[in-house]
Amino acid sequence: MPGTQTWEMTVGRHRVLVTVRGNATRLNLRLDEKRNTFACSAPRGVPVDRIRRFLEEHIDWMDKLAAMKLTEWAPVYARGERHRLRGEYVTLGENGIATGRAFLTQRQRMLEDLIRELLPVWQARMGVRASRVRFRNMHSRWGSCQPASGEIHLSSVLGLVPRDCVEYVLVHELCHLLYPDHGPLFHAAMTRFLPGWEASRKLLSAFDRRPLPPAEI
Repeated sequence: MPGTQTWEMTVGRHRVLVTVRGNATRLNLRLDEKRNTFACSAPRGVPVDRIRRFLEEHIDWMDKLAAMKLTEWAPVYARGERHRLRGEYVTLGENGIATGRAFLTQRQRMLEDLIRELLPVWQARMGVRASRVRFRNMHSRWGSCQPASGEIHLSSVLGLVPRDCVEYVLVHELCHLLYPDHGPLFHAAMTRFLPGWEASRKLLSAFDRRPLPPAEI
């Protein structure tokens, strides 16, 4: 791979984008939902054969994740496509559901409205206050918190998931204003404020985000 920094490798039935990074210390494989594929980073000097063996060792993991989260077609948000909205599949162009980029705007506004509803309730219950809540197009994590500044970031992808899961993520990030790490005190607080939160975390980890093509007539 002389002079190549990024290239594509096919392993099993999966397309993997391999990137050589000067600051990488080990081989790393992740799902890249934005590109609807897998991405692998590798340190400089790692032989291609070693990268391929590494990917082949993780084929079962890729198969499982692809079945849940990757799609074989490219959605264009056209009428008839089925997309997730608050946990359920809705059909674009029906029952007040928009099409095209308007659907993305509609879904984002619904998420923001839900957070505006939930935020004051949970801040009062928990005795905390976020300095700011921002939405970001994060695909690898649901949220993040900066305890020092009190700022919380939430993934726009939360517009796809059920209300209970959105509530769990919000409480999780607010809890970090009390306990910055994920130690015993943090988990005890989560259980005190939101009993059964583990069920929402489990649902999120297995949640199928994939859109579906128009139903056959």
